[in-house]
Amino acid sequence: MKTLFVGQNRIHLQSVDSTNSYATEMLRQISLPDGTLFYTFEQQNGRGQRGNSWESEPIKNVALSYVLYPKFIAADKQFMLTKVIALAVADLLTAIFKKQGVLADVKIKWPNDIYVNNQKIAGILIENTIRDSFIQSSIVGIGININQTLFKNNLQATSLKLICGKEFDLEEIIIHLSEYIEANYLQLKANKQNLINNNYLNCFYKLNETATYKVDNEIIEAKIVGVSELGLLQLKLADDTIREFDFKKIEFI
Repeated sequence: MKTLFVGQNRIHLQSVDSTNSYATEMLRQISLPDGTLFYTFEQQNGRGQRGNSWESEPIKNVALSYVLYPKFIAADKQFMLTKVIALAVADLLTAIFKKQGVLADVKIKWPNDIYVNNQKIAGILIENTIRDSFIQSSIVGIGININQTLFKNNLQATSLKLICGKEFDLEEIIIHLSEYIEANYLQLKANKQNLINNNYLNCFYKLNETATYKVDNEIIEAKIVGVSELGLLQLKLADDTIREFDFKKIEFI
C-alpha cells in the first residue's frame, strides 16, 4: 500500500454489525494509530444518514471505517472532511472506469452518497468527536457496491460489476481507496481549500439543474447552486431567492 499512514494499520473483521460502531467502541478502549482501517466483506447492519440501513450482500462488497485525527479542522469547518472523503471515493471510481474503458458519470450526491449514471454506488457516514471547537477524532465509514448485482431494498442501486461487466478484487479496491483518501486528506491538511471546493462542485450531482425536492411535506422545484461552509444545501427557488437546507429538512424526489 502506497500510503504514509492511511490504512497502514489494517484490521480485517470476518463479520460485524457495523464497522463504524466497531471502530467507535475500539477507540473508546485503546489508542489507535492515525489512519487505522477496520474493514469487512460481511457487514450485517451498516448505518447511513436519516437512520437508513446499508444493504450489502456478504462477500460481494466492501464496508470499512477509517480512524482519523483531523485536529487541524475547526468544528464549523467539519464538512470539509466530508468533501475530501467524497472526492476520494469519486476519484477511485473514476480511475477504475477509465482503466476499464467504461464511460460513466460519477457524481457526489449531497450530503454523502456517490452516484454513477444516476444510481447509488457508495455511501459515506462520518462521525466526529468535537473538543474545544476542533475535531479530535473522526470515524469515516464507507460502503461501496462492488460485485453485488441484485438489490432487494434499493432499486436505484448499482455496482462496479453491473457497470463494468466483471468482478473486482475487494482487497485491491481497499488498497487504492486508502491511497485516494490519503491524497485528498493531505490536500486538506495543506490548506488547499479552494482546490477542494472547486473539485467538489465540479463533481456535484444536479448542480445548476432544475429538480424536484420535498421540503416540509411540500413539493418544490429548485436549482442547486452550492453548499455552505456548514454543509447546508443551497437552493435557488422559483422566485430567485436562495435558501439553505439541512439534510434533515429536505429530500430529493
